[in-house]
Amino acid sequence: MEIPKKYPFQGEWGQPLSRHLMNREEYPVPRKLDLVWLSIVERKFYSIEKMLPVERLEELFSQQDEESGEPRFEHIVVGMAPFGGVALWLHGHRKSVLVQWLQAEDTQVDMKDFMPLNPTVTLDENCDFYINNDEAVSENLVVNGLPARHLYDKYMQQYCYRYLVLFELWDEDNEQWLKHQQADKNEDTAGDQPLPQLEFVEETLWDGTHDKLHDGGLLNYHMAGKPKKLAVQWLVKKTQYTAYLWLDDEGIGTAFERFYGAHCDTKVDFIIHIDAEKKKYQLALYRYGLPEPVLISDEAYQMIVFKNKFECYRSENYDQPRGSWVW
Repeated sequence: MEIPKKYPFQGEWGQPLSRHLMNREEYPVPRKLDLVWLSIVERKFYSIEKMLPVERLEELFSQQDEESGEPRFEHIVVGMAPFGGVALWLHGHRKSVLVQWLQAEDTQVDMKDFMPLNPTVTLDENCDFYINNDEAVSENLVVNGLPARHLYDKYMQQYCYRYLVLFELWDEDNEQWLKHQQADKNEDTAGDQPLPQLEFVEETLWDGTHDKLHDGGLLNYHMAGKPKKLAVQWLVKKTQYTAYLWLDDEGIGTAFERFYGAHCDTKVDFIIHIDAEKKKYQLALYRYGLPEPVLISDEAYQMIVFKNKFECYRSENYDQPRGSWVW
C-alpha cells in the first residue's frame, strides 16, 4: 500500500505520494480497508471499514504492460476527499484504474489518541496550524469556502463512451463538416489533401485515472470518468501533429450531465473533429438516434496544436503555462 511521505496528505487526485512497491511474494493483495482520518478543512474525522474486491484486484495485478512486459499496475492508491469520499485506484506509469468509490462515516476521535505526542492540542488548533501554514489552502478557504458537497461524487461518476477522432473537411460557407468523399465533389473544398492517420489518444480524467497505453482501448466503448486532459497525435504523410486539450471541470461536467441525463451507461461517441489545414477543431457528443451531434462549447476547453513540434494553433482562451503539455 502507499505510505505518504508527509502530513497532511497533499497531491494530485489519483497520483501516489510515494514510491513504495508492493512485494507480492511477501504481501498478498489486501482484503480489507480499515481507515480513520481527519479532514482538516472540515475539522472532522471519518472512518471506513470495507472488504475489498480481492478477485478484481488479483486480476488487475496480473495484467502485463505489452510494451515493457512489466506488471501494468505497481501501486494501490487510496484517496480521501472532503465529506467522506474514499477512492481506491490501481496505479501504473501508463495506466491507472478506479477500483472503488466509497463513502465513509463521521466518527469521533480523542485528540490524545490522534496526536499522542501532543496530547493537549485541540482539534481546532491542529487544523488551524496546517491551514495557516499552507497559503494556497488558507486563501482558497477564505475566497471559496469548502468545495461543493457532491463535487467529488461528480468527479467519480462513470460514463460509457469512446473517443471518435474524425479527420474531415470544414466547409466555411455552409458551416458544416464534410467527409472527404463528399468534399471530392466540390473542387474548392477538396484540393489534394492526403488523408490523415491517427496515431494515438491519451487521457487524464477527472476521476483521477489516466491512460497512455496507445492500444486502441480508448477508441472502444468503456466506462470512464469525464475527460480532464487529452492528447491526440496524427500523421499527414510524414508531418506529425499533436493536439493537447484541457477540459474545464464545470464546462465538461455540464455537457456530460445534460447529454447523458440519468442514463450514464448509454453508449456515446466523444467526437473530436479535426481539420488541421484550416485550423478548425470541434468537440461534440453523439448517441444513436440523434439527428446530429451535440456540440461542446468552445469555452469548455483550451487547446494547443503542434506541427512537427512547432506550435501551429492555440485557442483564443488558452492560458496554460509554458510546457504544460508535457504530461
